[in-house]
Amino acid sequence: MEITKTDQPLLIFSEGISYAHIARSLIFARWLKQLDYSILVACPDSSSSLFQAEEFETISLKIAEPKAIYQRLRQGKMMYETKDLVQYFEQDDSLLKRIQPQLVISEFRFTALQLAKKYGIPSVGLTEATCHVNFVPDKTVPDPFAKPSFAPLWLLDFIAQKTVIGELINKQTIKNISISLREASVAYGLEPLPTFFDYASQGDICLICDHPDLVPIKSLRPGDIYTGAMLWERHEPLPLELSQLDTDKKTVYICPGTQESLPTDFLVSYIQKLLEQNLQVIVSRGKRNFDLTIDNKNLFIFDFINENKLLYQVDVMVYPGGAMSTYQALSCGVPLIPLPAHANQHFYAEALARNQLGYFFRPSRLKIDALVKKTLHLLNDSITKAATKKFQQKLDSFEAKETILKRIEKLLNR
Repeated sequence: MEITKTDQPLLIFSEGISYAHIARSLIFARWLKQLDYSILVACPDSSSSLFQAEEFETISLKIAEPKAIYQRLRQGKMMYETKDLVQYFEQDDSLLKRIQPQLVISEFRFTALQLAKKYGIPSVGLTEATCHVNFVPDKTVPDPFAKPSFAPLWLLDFIAQKTVIGELINKQTIKNISISLREASVAYGLEPLPTFFDYASQGDICLICDHPDLVPIKSLRPGDIYTGAMLWERHEPLPLELSQLDTDKKTVYICPGTQESLPTDFLVSYIQKLLEQNLQVIVSRGKRNFDLTIDNKNLFIFDFINENKLLYQVDVMVYPGGAMSTYQALSCGVPLIPLPAHANQHFYAEALARNQLGYFFRPSRLKIDALVKKTLHLLNDSITKAATKKFQQKLDSFEAKETILKRIEKLLNR
């Protein structure tokens, strides 16, 4: 595709390593339509059809292998390898020089934001509050770091939250997950930023894709704006099989996620125990390949399902803890049981527990009977249900879109 300088579109970099990253890029592209500018989306070929279906022009963007990224996160390692990030810089630099956009919008493409600053191109970064430079977690220990395995979780959490050793470990962990980003910047002749969190919250405007009551940041910078929940309103109908659901029975929805970071070996035993309680169970594989050899009229299994239509029909959701699914469920008033396999999911799990919106288990320490017990409790827990309904109302009443678009217009006209 040849693009002349006079076109000067708004260029969206959609990193596309997960369902949530793709969805947020698409939602924000829809918002930007109101500004009446030409919009070009750089995205992986695997997600280009989603943007093209809504008449957005796309250009191919190569990304690191998502499965490898999430396996590294599950092990407590860096998201990206240095060589991948250097290739990102090369690719993004080429696109910026060729397209010469008026504005760079980056959904988790840190290299594009650093290059935009180098060239003086106005920029908007989309990130999560849990990746913001001023985010402060509760400091319970994420599953990849819950070691040694024989140590009780209460002890590991105490060390992390209350001791100098815990503080030193936290600082070293942040340093470790920042190495590849800093190395890539230096290799490309750019000033390295201090930490991963600095890279993840760049931009003249930094859009925090969260609700401030779920994941608060006390020290916001002038360019920071919360978006509220960014919900992907999809129109695909639900499978016909779900018309067989009995409205007099409770329904548990299980989605192990699309990232392949959460192991699925617990599912058969867990589902069987739920079915023994005369519950209905819906499973979405998230397009993952795993075996569920269970035959029961109250079990419904699908490869992928439209959650924004499904969730109004379920009573509890069990899932890894990703941001997009979290807000999708809360917008429908559904209590949650996250099983966070990596640190970012863990931070959302902490937030849900803190707000009495659910309860979480660390996957490596998961005991099926405890998970079943907590599921049964949440199905009938009036306190959690009330808190979830209240938070649903907060999501409904939060509006930031017009403020964000005005700020972007001001940025473009400065």
